[in-house]
Amino acid sequence: MAKAVVLDELHITLRIPSGMPDSRSDELGVTLRGTEFMNHLRRAIRTVVRGYPELNTIRVSLSR
Repeated sequence: MAKAVVLDELHITLRIPSGMPDSRSDELGVTLRGTEFMNHLRRAIRTVVRGYPELNTIRVSLSR
């Protein structure tokens, strides 16, 4: 038997203005793919989930 099953999946969409220069969108992409950004996002998700005691048994994963 599986240890866990997927209850729900949430997706985040990040958009930039269509006229943004390529150099700026490249900079933003580097930030979004960076370890620091992913760590901050994980921390934020963990903080939100911990704010709901009824969710104390769920496991959350973040992937790209």
